[in-house]
Amino acid sequence: MNTAVSRLGSALLSSYFVALAVFLYIPLVVLVVFAFDNSTIQTLPWSGFTTKWFHNAFSNGDLVAALERSGVIAAINAILATLLGLITAVAMTARKHALRGVVTDLFLLPLVIHYVVLAVGMLILLNWLGLRQALWAVLLGHVVVSVPYSLLIILPRLRTLDASIVDAALDLGASMFTAFRRITLPLIVPALLSSALIAFTISFDEFAIASFLVPAGKETYPVYVYTGARTPALEPQVIALGAVVVIAALVIVTAAEAWRTHAERRLRVGTP
Repeated sequence: MNTAVSRLGSALLSSYFVALAVFLYIPLVVLVVFAFDNSTIQTLPWSGFTTKWFHNAFSNGDLVAALERSGVIAAINAILATLLGLITAVAMTARKHALRGVVTDLFLLPLVIHYVVLAVGMLILLNWLGLRQALWAVLLGHVVVSVPYSLLIILPRLRTLDASIVDAALDLGASMFTAFRRITLPLIVPALLSSALIAFTISFDEFAIASFLVPAGKETYPVYVYTGARTPALEPQVIALGAVVVIAALVIVTAAEAWRTHAERRLRVGTP
């Protein structure tokens, strides 16, 4: 009886995983497939194979500029969010604070606030301060929503470290900074990489905050895609560049995961 239940549960979980994978990845496959369709209308059957949409997409200065803009913002956001998450995590693990729970809740609050609400609040704040919509405001909003994820990735890793290793370094005459740089930091590099990737992805894909805060003529990639999807002449170019982004993302994530796994394996065996 228990064996039958176990097999049924395993079959249900496997079916759920397959259905979830299909639901998540079939749209990406469809996007890549239609990026090579010769027709401006994405319907089956194909009207012919072509790569002209990729040429048109990379010849579209506005589209490429939006992609570069999002990439720069996402890269800066990854650095800032990971740095702030690291500083916060170190502060929360260094010593016991009476208000640790309150501080943690404040840092994690953006997780439960809708991005549209946050964007409207930031837009009102900018107007109250006499400032206009700007890309730095978009970056600030992305940092706000990315720091909680960075904290949730880095903090558990710091808590798994053996504090006696750092104490031994301090007893041997190392300063706090040296102990952190030579011992703690190398041990949390995989977590830092994961944090940076998550923060980069959040910023690169984020639409709600950017749609409220980007200045006219300086749209980020998601905002430009949303606009282009409603313009039939631009839709094939958007699909083609989207296929490039999907493939590049898969390559980067696969390479980063392989590197992270390799780094963790080296840490476990204690090799330099």
